[in-house]
Amino acid sequence: MKTVSLKYGKEQIEVNVPDSSDILCGGKVEPLPEPAKEIWRSLNEPIGTAPLSGLAKGCKDAAIVVSDSTRPVPYSGANGILKPIIDTLKKNDIGHIKIIVGTGTHRPMEESELREMLGESAFQAGVEVINHVGTDSSMLRSIGQTERTPDVSVNSYYLDAELKIATGLVEHHYMAGFSGGRKAICPGICGQSVTYGFHSAPILNEKNTASLVLEGNPCHEEALRIAKMAGVDFSVNVTIDNNKQLTGVFSGGLEEAHLAAAEHIRGSICVELDRLYDVVITQADKVGVNHYQSLKAAFEASRAVKPEGRIVLLARLTDPDAVGTEDYKRMLSLLVRLGPEKLCARLLSDDWTFEPEQWQVQMWSKVFKRIGNPKNLYTCAMRLAEVPCGLIAETNVAAEIKRIGGEDELAYAERMVQTTVDKILAVCPESKALVLPDGPYTVPSYSRG
Repeated sequence: MKTVSLKYGKEQIEVNVPDSSDILCGGKVEPLPEPAKEIWRSLNEPIGTAPLSGLAKGCKDAAIVVSDSTRPVPYSGANGILKPIIDTLKKNDIGHIKIIVGTGTHRPMEESELREMLGESAFQAGVEVINHVGTDSSMLRSIGQTERTPDVSVNSYYLDAELKIATGLVEHHYMAGFSGGRKAICPGICGQSVTYGFHSAPILNEKNTASLVLEGNPCHEEALRIAKMAGVDFSVNVTIDNNKQLTGVFSGGLEEAHLAAAEHIRGSICVELDRLYDVVITQADKVGVNHYQSLKAAFEASRAVKPEGRIVLLARLTDPDAVGTEDYKRMLSLLVRLGPEKLCARLLSDDWTFEPEQWQVQMWSKVFKRIGNPKNLYTCAMRLAEVPCGLIAETNVAAEIKRIGGEDELAYAERMVQTTVDKILAVCPESKALVLPDGPYTVPSYSRG
């Protein structure tokens, strides 16, 4: 046997796997030696546009779109990107700055969460922090339509600002190719109805709606189209390593800065496989704040598993709601009732009325199509034990492996994973296992599968 470490929130657990198991990680991108200096350099020497200080001159107000807590963007601290942006605006006499939290369809953040994420520079005089609410019509204004989206509605505070700034983290994204860039606007600060086009069933059903793909990706193209309609004067994109250390800062034009960031990390993410595996063991790392977000790790693992194979997913769920929104729960229940094949057919039918969060459940259906049976996904997540959902009950290991009195959470998580792996391999001792220690941050690629 050999031992492998998996992340569980901010901590590590160790799991023993057979010596025959493969352990595959992505390539390493070195952290910046002087990240604070690189942030300032990027603001002053941007790609494809004038420096932020030059754009700020003569403007009375500005809007800065920031990600919510589901994206680990380094906004605060000594190497945070937000304070240099705010300081640059204030030095150029911009007296009114609105920081708009691009929640998309996620819940609004609490003030305590915002202070921790953004830092005190966001709560000084002349700066206002606003949670975008995609269902609040008083916060939205229509700016037209596209072929896929009949009503493009965007946050009116953003639209009214003289200087518009988008920020975000660029990493691979299983629908849009890469996160960051245009996604700060769409879906970040759009009305909920915009998801009718951006996350529609036909878009998600297309081949190019996939990780690492930008050209010909309809999800990326629609988001970019809408972001251009809303207008972005300046963008700040970052890349980070698994320890949340900055590996790159890419400021400037909406498309140019985003593409530079994407190309910076592309080679370190993709892992070529020469075979598919009976069992894939992975962890959700920072995206595992709830069941909704943990899909990203399961989806990438499904690219490496054989049809009818098994996935072991470790996640430390930290969000107040361990599952997700009520819309998400309702769609999960529909998946339980119909199964993946019938669900997708239903979503693609002409008489289907679009439902919020259907996109995430449609992507879950792709995972279950691959592994054949929801019971072939083993979710090691303690907080799902009491959730009344058929899908979660079938896949959640904590429902069967009870916590021992006095056992701390870390030891329990380690025992959950080890017991699950041992159980699978005891039934199928010849199984070939793959461990993905980087979890959702590795994209397995099997050219024959």
